Amino acid sequence: MFCICRYAIICGMKKKITVLSASLLALFAVRLAFMATMPVFEPSEARYAAIAANMARTGDFLVPHFTCRGEYCPFAGKPPLVFQTGAVFCRILGVNEFAVRLMPFLSYLFLLAIVFCAVKKLAGAASACLALGICATCVPLYGTAGLCMTDVPLSCCVAGSLMLYACHRADRRLGYALGIGALLGCGMLIKGPVAVALFALPVMVDAVVNRKWSVVFDWRWIVAMAVLLVIAAPWFVIMEMRTPGFMRYFFVNENLLRYLVHDYGDRYGAGRETFRGMALAWMFVVALPWSLVPLRYIWGKRRDLLATRDFFFVSFVSITAFWCLTSRVPMTYLLPAAPLFAAWLAQRCGGMRMHMWRMLPLAVIVSELTVASVMLVGCLCTDKMRGESSLKKVSKRHFAYEFYHGPWGRGAPQ
Repeated sequence: MFCICRYAIICGMKKKITVLSASLLALFAVRLAFMATMPVFEPSEARYAAIAANMARTGDFLVPHFTCRGEYCPFAGKPPLVFQTGAVFCRILGVNEFAVRLMPFLSYLFLLAIVFCAVKKLAGAASACLALGICATCVPLYGTAGLCMTDVPLSCCVAGSLMLYACHRADRRLGYALGIGALLGCGMLIKGPVAVALFALPVMVDAVVNRKWSVVFDWRWIVAMAVLLVIAAPWFVIMEMRTPGFMRYFFVNENLLRYLVHDYGDRYGAGRETFRGMALAWMFVVALPWSLVPLRYIWGKRRDLLATRDFFFVSFVSITAFWCLTSRVPMTYLLPAAPLFAAWLAQRCGGMRMHMWRMLPLAVIVSELTVASVMLVGCLCTDKMRGESSLKKVSKRHFAYEFYHGPWGRGAPQ
């Protein structure tokens, strides 16, 4: 009887792994195809793509530059790691859409690997495979993974560091602290101190809720902070030396005032205004289609959920609550919560696992169709296309021209 049960389990796992492998291959193939064929989209993606292309063309890999209002100037809105890696790929593959989008896609793959390894350590291989499938098919995360944006790399750093912290809670090893320090250091170079804030908040909430203060006050965090500073601090010092006033604008205006006041002195446009509490709706959106699954489960098990105090549950709820405090919160700010939601759902909704495995191919189709529709509609509706037609459409916000044709503003290198 034991042999029969074991054989059934093995056969069941083989079938699930086959479904998961086929689903991931289909997802990756479609995403890579759109990465290589779709033009860059205005304004944000085209602006970041233009900065990476300018780095590759000029050889200045330290200070990001782009054309703003007719003047070629330093870009102080974001740190340079995404632009630098995009520039490296442009040097290797040429200046094209695929090269500048490759780093976010690789971050997406690395994030999936961290999710799988962390959940496998904490809950076993079956839950890890399901968490991997859920995370891979969250539509907004999958869609943003193929764009030259900072959001997926930041999600990789924040969610990845929280996954490593969950492993550190169970097995305190120096390697986890080193990994957390490295990921947060990269997060600082991707989007700034928000990476550290989104990591620290769930850790502190977990320490209060689960009384895990011994994990927080651990000497290994000194090593993690040292790694973070070694990775992140040199660029901020160099940037301040080359463009005086950068530190004040970046840390005060871009990372504090933009969430507190309407007119925070933005040099590059206006912040996206919604309303306080919008993060709740965005959390539901970033977890689609899987956020539809546990609604009945959550209502039936609401007391058990609060009693279990699962770290992944605490993490994505804390991140959502944090963004509820501000009205300037686009949907992409909630992307770091999607992998944490996937890990929680795969572990806790045990009675619904078979249904979720059956849903996985459908989730793949939904993700691919949604991304394809958005890409095609965006391509057809925009008038900011590549090629010679861009020559007639140069304005202070049309960055696609700069990506395809090179810097053009006053003071641009010739």
